[in-house]
Amino acid sequence: MEQSSYRQAKTKRGFTYSYFFSPPASGKPVLFFSHGFPSNSTLWKRQVPFFQQRGYGVIVPDHLGYGGTDKPTDAKLYSGRALSGDIVDIFDAEKIDQVIAIGHDWGSYVVSRVLHYFPQRVSASAFLAVGYLPIDGALNVIRDYETVIKLFGADIFAYQRFFIHPDAPAIIEKNIDSFVSLLYPETPEQWKTTLSVDGATRTWLETNTIKPLPAYMSTEDAEYLKASLLSGGVSAPLCFYKANNEDANIEEDAKLPASARVISMPILYIAFTKDFVASPERADGAHQKYVKGPLTRKEIPADHWGMMSHPTEVNNLLLEWLEAL
Repeated sequence: MEQSSYRQAKTKRGFTYSYFFSPPASGKPVLFFSHGFPSNSTLWKRQVPFFQQRGYGVIVPDHLGYGGTDKPTDAKLYSGRALSGDIVDIFDAEKIDQVIAIGHDWGSYVVSRVLHYFPQRVSASAFLAVGYLPIDGALNVIRDYETVIKLFGADIFAYQRFFIHPDAPAIIEKNIDSFVSLLYPETPEQWKTTLSVDGATRTWLETNTIKPLPAYMSTEDAEYLKASLLSGGVSAPLCFYKANNEDANIEEDAKLPASARVISMPILYIAFTKDFVASPERADGAHQKYVKGPLTRKEIPADHWGMMSHPTEVNNLLLEWLEAL
């Protein structure tokens, strides 16, 4: 992803976004790649050249709080309605009428909110690891952890209770190597005891526990990620979790009709079967309830970072689906 292909646009809210943009060849659609935590636009560096070479347009923002984009630390600014509006402002800046959206982790949340608030701007959507996230305020996965345990058999979002704590940014930044080792596990099973047990994430970081990185995470990738996070701090990226816990979406979501939850466009879901937090079962339940259009489901034996560990498989599955649209 050449630095010369990065651009900046100011949204209606006044935030400056940095994003990678490569225009499409004649007749080809634009793909919008949406990253999550703690990544930035370079998460997709194994996908972008693959689709560029095939004539697809590509737009890949650093989401609010990340990379070269502004980094406010007020969680209220990270509501789904606001974030999706920012993304559409970027589309407008590039005169893009419609995209095919591809999301991962919190990036799937942003894609889902674009579908809710600006469905006319998306013709089809793909979700990796984290599936389509409907507007459903009935379950707060941070506060309602007892319900989560009953539903999934484990406290799979225990780590988020640490992420919203006031001292989390300082602890993460002080022990950044430990943090990267935590989020990019040596073995997928590591997340069962480090992210899905109450207090385990804090203990891992405060004791500065460091394990070898997985083979798909090069030293250069790790150093770049650490530098990116430390240069802007992690307070802003953690606002995604805080906004969710503080119910920042409820007021705006209440204005949407019930029909906005139902998705009729083509959807691709690529499940990473060794992801022990973003379990495929959770996504499958939401898709069964809300996805009424064509749904394609594929699996890859990967942990949460399948686009890094299995880029060939991910790219080929995406391409096969795109060519069939």
